[in-house]
Amino acid sequence: MGPTTSSVFRGSKLKAPKLEKNSGSSKWKEVAIFDNWVNDAMDIVEVGELDPEARQAMIWLGLHLEGEAKILHASYRKNPETKNSTVPEFLKVPKRFCVPFISDDKLWTKFQAIRQTQNGRTKPIQQVATKIKQLQILLPKISNWQY
Repeated sequence: MGPTTSSVFRGSKLKAPKLEKNSGSSKWKEVAIFDNWVNDAMDIVEVGELDPEARQAMIWLGLHLEGEAKILHASYRKNPETKNSTVPEFLKVPKRFCVPFISDDKLWTKFQAIRQTQNGRTKPIQQVATKIKQLQILLPKISNWQY
């Protein structure tokens, strides 16, 4: 954003929207919601003329976090290796810890790729899982101690 646009925004009565607090759980685990929040945070940093590489920007960001995300932010700032990191560098971290990296389709594909050999024949894991469930129904009191 150039100086003209920023000064026009600052001179007007428009205010940057308030950034919702990110807890790192429930709805924040969805990729689209998390990415939109990150974009909003970066836009507000830019509109507010904060340097995203400055310590003040990291402090400001911490005020918009809660729960697991706040704990992650505090740990990140206290760690000697990452304490001087920038807002853009930090924003990659909660995505790795909060947003599941495997979609249901990928997980199902991995599950289907598992094979089990029984009596010299290879069976898909789904057949093996079904057989286990049937045996569990027949033996409802089964435990690790019964042979």
